[in-house]
Amino acid sequence: MFIGRGAELRALHTALTESRVCLLAGPPGAGKTALATEYVTRSGNGYRGIWRVSLAGSSADPDEMVAMLAAGLRAQMGVGEIADVLGEFAERVAAETGPSLLIVDDIPGVIDEDLLGRLTVPGAGRRLRTTLVTNRDVAGVAAPTVDIGPLGVTESAEILHGHRDGTAEEAADLAERLGGHALSVRLAGLALRDGSGYLKLTERIDGHPVALLLRSRLDALSEPACRLLRVAALTSPAALPPGLIRLFMGGAAEEAADELARHLLATRVDGVWYVHSLARDAARRYLPPIDWTRLARQFADAVLDHPWSDPIESFLVARHAARLAGRPDLPGAVVGRLHRRVIGHGAMALPHHRELAESDFDDPAVLTEAADRLRAAGELAEAGDCADRAVPLANDPGLRHRARLLLAETLEDLGEEDTTRADALWTILTAEGGTGTTIAHLRSRRLRGDHEAARTGLAALIDRLGPGTAVFPQVQTAQLELTRAEIAAGLDAAARRRLVRVIADYLSWHQDDHPGVAEAVGMLAGAELALPLTEPKIDRAVWEETARELRRLRGRFTRAHGPRHTLTLTLAVVHAEALVAWGRSDEARQELAAVREDVRDRFVRSRPIRFRAELLFGWATGADEHFEDAYQGARETLGEIHPQTLRAELGLGVALKPVNRSRAARHILHVLRHAPGMFLPGQNWPRKA
Repeated sequence: MFIGRGAELRALHTALTESRVCLLAGPPGAGKTALATEYVTRSGNGYRGIWRVSLAGSSADPDEMVAMLAAGLRAQMGVGEIADVLGEFAERVAAETGPSLLIVDDIPGVIDEDLLGRLTVPGAGRRLRTTLVTNRDVAGVAAPTVDIGPLGVTESAEILHGHRDGTAEEAADLAERLGGHALSVRLAGLALRDGSGYLKLTERIDGHPVALLLRSRLDALSEPACRLLRVAALTSPAALPPGLIRLFMGGAAEEAADELARHLLATRVDGVWYVHSLARDAARRYLPPIDWTRLARQFADAVLDHPWSDPIESFLVARHAARLAGRPDLPGAVVGRLHRRVIGHGAMALPHHRELAESDFDDPAVLTEAADRLRAAGELAEAGDCADRAVPLANDPGLRHRARLLLAETLEDLGEEDTTRADALWTILTAEGGTGTTIAHLRSRRLRGDHEAARTGLAALIDRLGPGTAVFPQVQTAQLELTRAEIAAGLDAAARRRLVRVIADYLSWHQDDHPGVAEAVGMLAGAELALPLTEPKIDRAVWEETARELRRLRGRFTRAHGPRHTLTLTLAVVHAEALVAWGRSDEARQELAAVREDVRDRFVRSRPIRFRAELLFGWATGADEHFEDAYQGARETLGEIHPQTLRAELGLGVALKPVNRSRAARHILHVLRHAPGMFLPGQNWPRKA
């Protein structure tokens, strides 16, 4: 039974309701997780979804913490390996009719503004409430914080009385000696229930009550419970899933876990077992010494034998496999199998690719796979080294071609001035053939600045492939690469039209959820393709056709994904731009009014589609707040003198003239210095609605 903490529960609810985020901070054993769980119990029916991820076992590196959050959410969503797990989570939450709650527990690092923004998944918008739980100091973070401090003497005494009657004075004396530490109070309650008297227990309590009380609990454990506790102490702090415990302990598993729970050393949350960090520390310190290597080997066997069928169990088992793979006392063959199991799971696998590339240095398949993952992660120097080592080792022609292609692409990504080696690789690769190789080669031309060669080659390839089901994926890949070449060459209008056609082609083949659709919409939303609203429009017939097609696509996405999906909202903004270019400003204004709040909710200010939308809102209404948001977002992302930033600044300056002439003049003069061409006659200036 949960006792006390009424003020903290109310503060948590108020913070989540008003600010959508709350930090729970306090020392280990203060009851932070228990408070969050109690809040769910009392308020769960008010939420459409409850999501809980523990970051126990993560380092304090922000990227690793975010990756672990994504892996945990991926397991709970039951989705396969996708590029943007947090984006998919945000879409699910945003599509709900009411709020969802995300609890991120056991955060190991210091929470600063950047980490706060990443862990709260801002793309989910107003439908997500987030509770962040940490032992660390959170001073200086602009978010409501509930400090989980000591229990009051009255609350502590009430908990103690629940286990054994005594005088109010006895309970108060013991409560005061315990210092209000929640776990210590509950452990003391168990000691009272087991027969200790108030006076005797009070006399035993010294300056470290939790250590003394935990040690007495350890003394009462059976051998199976001690074995399970020792495993928790040697492996990852992540929760222990029941299936893994059964594989390791057989028929004694359930009783051992229940025994730890009865002694307050473990808690079952959402079907898995969390062993308290203080209990793990006590086990390492106070339980009799054993052969830890032998225990680790036995537990590793259970991890490797786990069928990994349940997504949540698999996520947790992978975290234990990752921790065991770092033990130097396990045989190399076992460590290699553990690395491969983590890689097979797919989440947070990059360190394990590195380790395998080091240990299996003569295995070209391992080196090639590591090169692929390292390149995707932006670790180009390491990727190039792995691919370079794989090429001469690969006897299989297909594997050798893949390794050579990865090496060539990595050299292009590095942008080295001396292209002699890359050119030699491309000569071999293009002679071996393959559509994917041809596209990669033409991409290299674009990266080197030879946009004409890239565009000509890609257009010829698309014509050569022609229509048909068999070649459709390759054609779409080539179309997207051709769009990038057009953007790089400044052919924005052609790029917009091509992207619209690519999206329409995917939908015509009923591939609405293909990653290429999101990629095409993302490119359409980029800052490079923003419509220059201050410049005269030409080709109105083309814009009419584009606007009509975008309207059709937006309707299709609304039906398939919902009106608040980021793809739907992106198409709405781009459609409004096309309407303006077509000359239908009034219609664009109506379109914008329908999506304005959702766009501002789903996209942070620095996202290009957000400041493009704000610029449209500004030109439609003349309101300086929209120009301000567009200007600040563009400046944060693109810099002060990017054309998109200057367009937003020009609109801000004009909109400010009636209310703040001096500030307006500063902005207009800044634009005039860097882009005098924006002041051509015949432009449409914003007017107050």
